[in-house]
Amino acid sequence: MLGTALVLLACGDDTGAPDGVDAAATNGSGGSAQQPVRTIRTGGMGTAFDDSERAFSLTARNVNHYERQAFADGKDVFEAAWNPRPGEEFSGLGPNFDASACANCHLEDGRSAGPVGDGPLPTGMTVRLTTDQPAIIDHYGGGLSSQAFGREPEAVVTVAYEEIEGTYDDGTPYSLRRPIYTATVADGPGLPDDAVIGVRVAPQLPGMGLLELIPDADLVALADPDDLDGDGISGRLGEAVHLLTNEPAIGRFGWNASQPTVEQQTATALFNDMSLTSRYFPSDLCDRWAPCLRAGVPLSTEYNVEDYGDPNFGVQEPAGGEVSDRQLLDLTVYTQILAVPGARDIGDPVVERGNELFTDAGCASCHTGGYTTRPGPIQGLSNQLIQPYSDLLLHDLGIELGDRTVGGDLVPTEWRTPPLWGIGLLETVSGHTTLLHDGRARDVEEAVLWHGGEATASADAFRAMSADDRAALLAFLQSL
Repeated sequence: MLGTALVLLACGDDTGAPDGVDAAATNGSGGSAQQPVRTIRTGGMGTAFDDSERAFSLTARNVNHYERQAFADGKDVFEAAWNPRPGEEFSGLGPNFDASACANCHLEDGRSAGPVGDGPLPTGMTVRLTTDQPAIIDHYGGGLSSQAFGREPEAVVTVAYEEIEGTYDDGTPYSLRRPIYTATVADGPGLPDDAVIGVRVAPQLPGMGLLELIPDADLVALADPDDLDGDGISGRLGEAVHLLTNEPAIGRFGWNASQPTVEQQTATALFNDMSLTSRYFPSDLCDRWAPCLRAGVPLSTEYNVEDYGDPNFGVQEPAGGEVSDRQLLDLTVYTQILAVPGARDIGDPVVERGNELFTDAGCASCHTGGYTTRPGPIQGLSNQLIQPYSDLLLHDLGIELGDRTVGGDLVPTEWRTPPLWGIGLLETVSGHTTLLHDGRARDVEEAVLWHGGEATASADAFRAMSADDRAALLAFLQSL
């Protein structure tokens, strides 16, 4: 296991930042407190206290030197510009792709921006394609790539925004942007009217290794798919499969909770967005319609970081793979140990009032309380009390947030509750404030107002607040 037997060389918090409000007690057995937690250390003892443009790019403060070395090497892979030329380092890109480097979409490990206005989608956004017609999937795969080598891009997807005017209960006006997407494909059979276009921004990365270690039992306990408690919230577990073992698992990652581990999420992004093969996706045609034939086990169960100094460690490539085991493992560790930035302004009267309003409005029913991570391969991420403000469950947020078919019909979609830690530093790190799965919300306020379905009551409560209370709730979110 990755680093299991290593002695922890903890760096601790080198800023001397206070804990603020004490966190809730845990049971000490890898289970979760499952109650709201107010602490500056939202990412446990690995929390980083930096509110600069580097806020999302630091290692967890309590990982050991082996993992820091893997992090450094993983950062090189993360920032590398892949190319299509065989035999060169970082080769294998394309022929269809959305970006040539991970960092192109996750600039400074942050979130990609939604479109500023009408026009083609910017770099950092991907387009998923769903249809029950095998010929379409055989030709285009599961997505529409925006770049290509030696030919026209597979597709050009453009957006046109419609402004929706609304009014708070106190008479204050607001406006939301409703996106309408148009996909123009370069060749092939074309897209049928019932094909579903799913536009997605790249999410920010800090804290993924901690989310991976939330005990399954905690998520099962939070799930209430039939709303048996009658609170109007019916979150359900994401259904995923471990690709290398074909075993079912709880989905934790992706906008639709479709991936169970950081390693598999990383390999899937490399394949879908950059057309890079690996032991998870050994062929360019993987899963076009029939299941891909895979071999091997997850890298974290096969390699031990104590062997990191061995020049042969992880360098072999699976048959047909363009991403070596070493590169994939380094990139996985890099993503796992990106530190969560600490919360700010705890104790500020306006922020604390906003926290109370957040709970009173029902927002904390999905953006929920604290967990204690289970023991895992990386000791610094194990047994940590964390507060991601997410239940990691799928929720129906209303038809208006659904994907659309090529013919323009809205399709009901469930969304995984996105963690809120670091949301207040989005503009500092990524240079924008656009939110939601497709970047339609221009700021946090618009993101709240777009909530429907199970979150209708919470959005209505926000609309009914006074201007001062709305400002307090938004100040609380900005403090995370």
